[in-house]
Amino acid sequence: MEPVTVKTSQDYNHLAVVKTYLEANGIICTFKDEYTSQVYSHTYAVGGIKLQVQEEDAPKAIELLIEGGFATKEDYEIPESTKQIVRVVEKIQSFFRRKK
Repeated sequence: MEPVTVKTSQDYNHLAVVKTYLEANGIICTFKDEYTSQVYSHTYAVGGIKLQVQEEDAPKAIELLIEGGFATKEDYEIPESTKQIVRVVEKIQSFFRRKK
């Protein structure tokens, strides 16, 4: 299974606290792009440091992040604009499937 990013930040210290919190609650965590973000701290090119968990642990990790005050429910909701784009792409795909 692939690791899933549950939180991103440019602030390593903040994510270290979050990681400790999740691990204290039984969720194994890793960082991705930790060193790249430190070397290129003046840019958001890599999207910050990513706190990742195993895919099967992601729902529990997100629940813990919200309960612990490290995130809000809205942080994990899909924006309406993204949902609209998905609907358009699905309609286009459906159109071309019928043409075969």
